[in-house]
Amino acid sequence: MSFQKRWLPILLAGVFVVAMVGASVLTGSPEVLFPEMTAILCGAWIQPRQAWNVNRPRMLALMTAGAVFGLVMNLAFPGIPLPVRAVIGYAFCALCMNVVGADMTPMLSAAILPMLLGTDSWVYPVAVFVLVALVELGQVALERAGLREPIDYQPFRLPAKKALASWTRRLVVFALFAAPAYATGNPFLAVPPLLVAYTELTRPDFTLRLRPWRAWAVLAVAGVIGTLARNAVVTLGLPSPLVAAFAFAALVLAWNGLRTWLPPAGAVVLLAFLVPWQNPWIYAVEVALGAAVWVTAALLLFPGIRPTRADKDTSSASNTPAEGAESANA
Repeated sequence: MSFQKRWLPILLAGVFVVAMVGASVLTGSPEVLFPEMTAILCGAWIQPRQAWNVNRPRMLALMTAGAVFGLVMNLAFPGIPLPVRAVIGYAFCALCMNVVGADMTPMLSAAILPMLLGTDSWVYPVAVFVLVALVELGQVALERAGLREPIDYQPFRLPAKKALASWTRRLVVFALFAAPAYATGNPFLAVPPLLVAYTELTRPDFTLRLRPWRAWAVLAVAGVIGTLARNAVVTLGLPSPLVAAFAFAALVLAWNGLRTWLPPAGAVVLLAFLVPWQNPWIYAVEVALGAAVWVTAALLLFPGIRPTRADKDTSSASNTPAEGAESANA
Protein backbone atom coordinates (compact mmCIF):
# COMPACT_ATOMS: atom_id res chain seq x y z
CA MET A 1 0.00 0.00 0.00
CA SER A 2 1.45 3.36 -1.05
CA PHE A 3 1.90 5.72 1.89
CA GLN A 4 2.04 8.71 -0.43
CA LYS A 5 -1.28 7.88 -2.12
CA ARG A 6 -3.06 7.31 1.18
CA TRP A 7 -1.85 10.42 3.02
CA LEU A 8 -5.29 12.06 3.24
CA PRO A 9 -7.15 9.08 4.77
CA ILE A 10 -4.21 8.61 7.14
CA LEU A 11 -4.34 12.27 8.18
CA LEU A 12 -8.11 12.14 8.67
CA ALA A 13 -7.78 8.96 10.75
CA GLY A 14 -5.19 10.70 12.93
CA VAL A 15 -7.52 13.67 13.46
CA PHE A 16 -10.30 11.25 14.44
CA VAL A 17 -8.08 9.51 17.00
CA VAL A 18 -6.93 12.78 18.56
CA ALA A 19 -10.52 14.07 18.69
CA MET A 20 -11.65 10.86 20.41
CA VAL A 21 -8.90 11.12 23.02
CA GLY A 22 -9.70 14.80 23.50
CA ALA A 23 -13.40 14.08 23.98
CA SER A 24 -12.53 11.49 26.60
CA VAL A 25 -10.41 14.02 28.50
CA LEU A 26 -12.95 16.85 28.24
CA THR A 27 -15.89 14.72 29.38
CA GLY A 28 -13.91 12.87 32.02
CA SER A 29 -15.24 9.61 30.57
CA PRO A 30 -12.59 6.98 29.77
CA GLU A 31 -15.38 4.94 28.15
CA VAL A 32 -15.35 7.40 25.23
CA LEU A 33 -11.81 6.31 24.39
CA PHE A 34 -12.36 3.03 22.54
CA PRO A 35 -8.93 1.73 21.44
CA GLU A 36 -10.33 -0.54 18.74
CA MET A 37 -11.41 2.55 16.79
CA THR A 38 -7.80 2.98 15.65
CA ALA A 39 -7.93 -0.53 14.19
CA ILE A 40 -11.31 0.13 12.57
CA LEU A 41 -10.02 3.38 11.08
CA CYS A 42 -7.11 1.47 9.54
CA GLY A 43 -9.38 -1.18 8.04
CA ALA A 44 -12.22 1.14 7.03
CA TRP A 45 -10.46 4.37 5.99
CA ILE A 46 -6.74 3.90 5.46
CA GLN A 47 -6.70 0.60 3.57
CA PRO A 48 -8.09 1.00 0.02
CA ARG A 49 -10.24 -2.11 0.51
CA GLN A 50 -12.12 -2.76 3.72
CA ALA A 51 -10.30 -5.27 5.90
CA TRP A 52 -13.42 -7.22 6.88
CA ASN A 53 -16.19 -8.87 4.91
CA VAL A 54 -19.04 -6.88 6.44
CA ASN A 55 -21.37 -4.11 5.31
CA ARG A 56 -22.04 -0.96 7.29
CA PRO A 57 -25.35 -1.96 8.97
CA ARG A 58 -23.84 -5.26 10.14
CA MET A 59 -20.65 -3.55 11.30
CA LEU A 60 -22.62 -1.13 13.45
CA ALA A 61 -24.89 -3.85 14.81
CA LEU A 62 -22.06 -6.27 15.63
CA MET A 63 -19.84 -3.71 17.32
CA THR A 64 -22.71 -2.34 19.38
CA ALA A 65 -23.90 -5.83 20.31
CA GLY A 66 -20.41 -6.76 21.46
CA ALA A 67 -20.13 -3.62 23.62
CA VAL A 68 -23.57 -4.16 25.18
CA PHE A 69 -22.84 -7.82 25.87
CA GLY A 70 -19.54 -7.07 27.59
CA LEU A 71 -21.15 -4.42 29.79
CA VAL A 72 -24.14 -6.62 30.67
CA MET A 73 -21.82 -9.45 31.68
CA ASN A 74 -20.15 -7.05 34.14
CA LEU A 75 -23.40 -5.67 35.54
CA ALA A 76 -25.48 -8.86 35.66
CA PHE A 77 -22.84 -11.48 36.46
CA PRO A 78 -20.07 -9.79 38.45
CA GLY A 79 -19.50 -12.98 40.43
CA ILE A 80 -18.44 -14.98 37.38
CA PRO A 81 -14.62 -15.07 37.19
CA LEU A 82 -13.05 -12.97 34.44
CA PRO A 83 -11.59 -15.96 32.53
CA VAL A 84 -15.06 -17.55 32.30
CA ARG A 85 -16.74 -14.29 31.25
CA ALA A 86 -14.09 -13.75 28.58
CA VAL A 87 -14.64 -17.24 27.13
CA ILE A 88 -18.41 -16.63 27.09
CA GLY A 89 -17.81 -13.30 25.36
CA TYR A 90 -15.64 -14.90 22.69
CA ALA A 91 -18.29 -17.55 22.06
CA PHE A 92 -21.02 -14.90 21.84
CA CYS A 93 -19.10 -12.94 19.21
CA ALA A 94 -18.42 -16.07 17.17
CA LEU A 95 -22.12 -16.92 17.22
CA CYS A 96 -23.18 -13.43 16.18
CA MET A 97 -20.76 -13.24 13.26
CA ASN A 98 -21.90 -16.62 11.98
CA VAL A 99 -25.59 -15.80 12.35
CA VAL A 100 -25.34 -12.62 10.28
CA GLY A 101 -22.85 -14.09 7.81
CA ALA A 102 -20.25 -11.39 8.33
CA ASP A 103 -16.65 -11.07 9.50
CA MET A 104 -16.07 -8.27 12.02
CA THR A 105 -13.40 -9.57 14.37
CA PRO A 106 -12.98 -6.21 16.22
CA MET A 107 -16.29 -7.17 17.84
CA LEU A 108 -14.22 -9.45 20.08
CA SER A 109 -12.45 -6.41 21.49
CA ALA A 110 -15.74 -4.56 22.01
CA ALA A 111 -17.04 -7.47 24.10
CA ILE A 112 -13.96 -8.46 26.10
CA LEU A 113 -12.40 -5.03 26.76
CA PRO A 114 -15.07 -3.89 29.26
CA MET A 115 -14.61 -7.17 31.13
CA LEU A 116 -10.88 -6.51 31.53
CA LEU A 117 -11.37 -2.88 32.55
CA GLY A 118 -14.37 -3.47 34.80
CA THR A 119 -16.54 -1.04 32.85
CA ASP A 120 -19.92 -0.43 34.48
CA SER A 121 -21.28 2.59 32.59
CA TRP A 122 -23.73 2.62 29.68
CA VAL A 123 -21.64 5.43 28.23
CA TYR A 124 -19.39 2.73 26.81
CA PRO A 125 -21.81 1.03 24.36
CA VAL A 126 -23.29 4.41 23.42
CA ALA A 127 -19.79 5.69 22.63
CA VAL A 128 -19.01 2.59 20.56
CA PHE A 129 -22.24 3.07 18.57
CA VAL A 130 -21.56 6.74 17.91
CA LEU A 131 -17.89 6.26 17.04
CA VAL A 132 -18.55 3.40 14.61
CA ALA A 133 -21.39 5.38 13.00
CA LEU A 134 -19.04 8.34 12.50
CA VAL A 135 -16.44 6.07 10.91
CA GLU A 136 -19.05 4.72 8.54
CA LEU A 137 -20.14 8.23 7.54
CA GLY A 138 -16.51 9.08 6.87
CA GLN A 139 -16.13 5.91 4.86
CA VAL A 140 -19.05 6.92 2.64
CA ALA A 141 -17.43 10.32 2.06
CA LEU A 142 -14.09 8.72 1.16
CA GLU A 143 -15.81 6.38 -1.29
CA ARG A 144 -17.60 9.26 -2.99
CA ALA A 145 -14.32 11.14 -3.21
CA GLY A 146 -12.72 8.13 -4.91
CA LEU A 147 -10.25 7.61 -2.07
CA ARG A 148 -11.28 4.04 -1.35
CA GLU A 149 -13.13 1.20 -3.04
CA PRO A 150 -16.83 0.63 -2.33
CA ILE A 151 -17.58 -2.21 0.06
CA ASP A 152 -18.01 -5.52 -1.71
CA TYR A 153 -19.81 -7.47 0.98
CA GLN A 154 -20.68 -11.08 0.23
CA PRO A 155 -22.63 -12.90 2.98
CA PHE A 156 -20.63 -15.95 3.97
CA ARG A 157 -21.60 -18.77 6.30
CA LEU A 158 -19.78 -22.04 6.69
CA PRO A 159 -21.89 -25.20 6.91
CA ALA A 160 -23.08 -25.63 10.50
CA LYS A 161 -20.79 -28.57 11.34
CA LYS A 162 -17.73 -26.95 9.79
CA ALA A 163 -18.42 -23.61 11.49
CA LEU A 164 -18.90 -25.32 14.84
CA ALA A 165 -15.64 -27.26 14.49
CA SER A 166 -13.68 -24.20 13.36
CA TRP A 167 -14.90 -21.85 16.09
CA THR A 168 -14.71 -24.53 18.78
CA ARG A 169 -11.02 -24.95 18.01
CA ARG A 170 -10.48 -21.20 18.18
CA LEU A 171 -12.41 -21.02 21.45
CA VAL A 172 -10.48 -23.88 23.05
CA VAL A 173 -7.11 -22.38 22.11
CA PHE A 174 -8.28 -18.99 23.34
CA ALA A 175 -9.34 -20.49 26.68
CA LEU A 176 -6.09 -22.43 27.07
CA PHE A 177 -3.90 -19.36 26.63
CA ALA A 178 -6.05 -16.44 27.79
CA ALA A 179 -7.66 -17.90 30.90
CA PRO A 180 -4.33 -18.50 32.71
CA ALA A 181 -3.17 -14.97 31.80
CA TYR A 182 -6.31 -13.43 33.28
CA ALA A 183 -6.37 -15.75 36.31
CA THR A 184 -2.75 -14.96 37.25
CA GLY A 185 -3.10 -11.20 36.90
CA ASN A 186 -1.20 -10.90 33.61
CA PRO A 187 -3.96 -9.58 31.31
CA PHE A 188 -1.52 -7.78 29.01
CA LEU A 189 -0.54 -11.19 27.62
CA ALA A 190 -4.07 -11.49 26.20
CA VAL A 191 -5.30 -7.95 25.62
CA PRO A 192 -8.24 -7.76 23.18
CA PRO A 193 -6.25 -6.50 20.16
CA LEU A 194 -4.04 -9.60 20.38
CA LEU A 195 -7.16 -11.77 20.43
CA VAL A 196 -8.44 -10.03 17.31
CA ALA A 197 -5.09 -10.55 15.55
CA TYR A 198 -5.04 -14.21 16.63
CA THR A 199 -8.54 -14.81 15.28
CA GLU A 200 -7.73 -13.16 11.96
CA LEU A 201 -4.54 -15.20 11.61
CA THR A 202 -6.47 -18.45 12.08
CA ARG A 203 -8.16 -17.96 8.72
CA PRO A 204 -6.66 -20.48 6.26
CA ASP A 205 -6.16 -17.93 3.46
CA PHE A 206 -5.06 -14.94 5.54
CA THR A 207 -1.99 -13.85 3.61
CA LEU A 208 -0.13 -12.47 6.61
CA ARG A 209 0.31 -16.10 7.71
CA LEU A 210 3.12 -16.15 5.13
CA ARG A 211 5.00 -13.47 7.11
CA PRO A 212 4.25 -14.29 10.77
CA TRP A 213 7.32 -12.47 12.05
CA ARG A 214 5.94 -9.24 10.62
CA ALA A 215 2.62 -9.80 12.38
CA TRP A 216 4.51 -10.22 15.65
CA ALA A 217 6.85 -7.29 14.98
CA VAL A 218 4.13 -4.75 14.27
CA LEU A 219 2.20 -5.79 17.40
CA ALA A 220 5.35 -5.67 19.55
CA VAL A 221 6.37 -2.27 18.19
CA ALA A 222 2.84 -1.01 18.85
CA GLY A 223 3.24 -2.10 22.46
CA VAL A 224 6.44 -0.07 22.74
CA ILE A 225 4.80 2.98 21.17
CA GLY A 226 1.87 2.69 23.55
CA THR A 227 4.20 2.36 26.54
CA LEU A 228 6.21 5.43 25.57
CA ALA A 229 3.00 7.39 25.01
CA ARG A 230 1.48 6.45 28.37
CA ASN A 231 4.77 7.25 30.13
CA ALA A 232 4.76 10.68 28.49
CA VAL A 233 1.32 11.33 29.95
CA VAL A 234 1.96 9.87 33.40
CA THR A 235 5.58 10.91 33.96
CA LEU A 236 5.92 14.13 31.97
CA GLY A 237 2.34 15.29 32.39
CA LEU A 238 1.89 15.98 28.68
CA PRO A 239 -1.71 16.33 27.43
CA SER A 240 -3.17 13.05 26.19
CA PRO A 241 -4.46 14.40 22.83
CA LEU A 242 -1.00 15.75 21.94
CA VAL A 243 0.67 12.49 22.93
CA ALA A 244 -1.95 10.54 20.97
CA ALA A 245 -1.11 12.54 17.86
CA PHE A 246 2.59 11.65 18.10
CA ALA A 247 1.75 8.03 18.97
CA PHE A 248 -0.47 7.72 15.91
CA ALA A 249 2.27 9.18 13.70
CA ALA A 250 4.75 6.65 15.13
CA LEU A 251 2.24 3.86 14.52
CA VAL A 252 1.82 4.87 10.87
CA LEU A 253 5.60 4.84 10.45
CA ALA A 254 5.74 1.36 12.00
CA TRP A 255 2.91 0.10 9.78
CA ASN A 256 4.60 1.54 6.70
CA GLY A 257 8.13 0.55 7.66
CA LEU A 258 7.19 -3.07 8.26
CA ARG A 259 4.84 -3.04 5.24
CA THR A 260 2.24 -4.64 7.46
CA TRP A 261 -0.91 -2.60 8.00
CA LEU A 262 -2.34 -4.92 10.63
CA PRO A 263 -5.30 -3.03 12.18
CA PRO A 264 -5.14 -4.55 15.71
CA ALA A 265 -1.75 -2.88 16.22
CA GLY A 266 -3.58 0.45 16.32
CA ALA A 267 -5.71 -0.74 19.21
CA VAL A 268 -2.59 -1.94 21.06
CA VAL A 269 -1.24 1.63 21.04
CA LEU A 270 -4.38 3.33 22.37
CA LEU A 271 -5.14 0.62 24.91
CA ALA A 272 -2.01 1.71 26.79
CA PHE A 273 -3.85 4.96 27.62
CA LEU A 274 -6.50 3.02 29.58
CA VAL A 275 -4.98 0.02 31.33
CA PRO A 276 -3.80 0.11 34.98
CA TRP A 277 -0.23 1.46 35.05
CA GLN A 278 2.46 0.30 37.47
CA ASN A 279 5.84 -0.76 36.08
CA PRO A 280 6.03 1.25 32.82
CA TRP A 281 7.52 -1.55 30.74
CA ILE A 282 5.28 -4.42 31.79
CA TYR A 283 2.79 -3.50 29.07
CA ALA A 284 5.35 -3.53 26.24
CA VAL A 285 7.03 -6.74 27.42
CA GLU A 286 3.81 -8.68 28.00
CA VAL A 287 2.27 -7.51 24.71
CA ALA A 288 5.40 -8.69 22.85
CA LEU A 289 5.35 -12.05 24.63
CA GLY A 290 1.61 -12.42 24.15
CA ALA A 291 1.86 -11.53 20.47
CA ALA A 292 4.50 -14.24 20.01
CA VAL A 293 2.23 -16.81 21.66
CA TRP A 294 -0.92 -15.85 19.73
CA VAL A 295 0.80 -15.62 16.33
CA THR A 296 2.55 -18.96 16.87
CA ALA A 297 -0.67 -20.63 18.03
CA ALA A 298 -2.57 -19.38 15.00
CA LEU A 299 0.12 -20.59 12.63
CA LEU A 300 0.82 -23.99 14.16
CA LEU A 301 -2.56 -25.06 15.49
CA PHE A 302 -4.73 -24.06 12.52
CA PRO A 303 -4.57 -25.26 8.90
CA GLY A 304 -3.83 -22.82 6.14
CA ILE A 305 -1.06 -21.19 4.17
CA ARG A 306 2.33 -21.12 5.87
CA PRO A 307 5.80 -19.76 5.12
CA THR A 308 7.90 -21.97 2.83
CA ARG A 309 11.57 -21.97 1.90
CA ALA A 310 10.63 -20.15 -1.30
CA ASP A 311 8.85 -17.46 0.71
CA LYS A 312 11.95 -16.92 2.85
CA ASP A 313 14.23 -16.78 -0.17
CA THR A 314 12.09 -14.09 -1.79
CA SER A 315 11.26 -12.11 1.34
CA SER A 316 13.19 -9.10 0.09
CA ALA A 317 11.22 -8.90 -3.18
CA SER A 318 8.72 -6.04 -3.28
CA ASN A 319 6.18 -7.45 -5.71
CA THR A 320 5.39 -10.87 -4.28
CA PRO A 321 1.71 -11.74 -3.84
CA ALA A 322 2.18 -12.10 -0.08
CA GLU A 323 3.61 -8.62 0.36
CA GLY A 324 0.95 -7.10 -1.81
CA ALA A 325 -1.67 -8.53 0.53
CA GLU A 326 -0.06 -7.64 3.83
CA SER A 327 -2.49 -4.84 4.47
CA ALA A 328 -4.27 -7.57 6.48
CA ASN A 329 -6.97 -8.23 3.92
CA ALA A 330 -7.90 -11.88 3.66
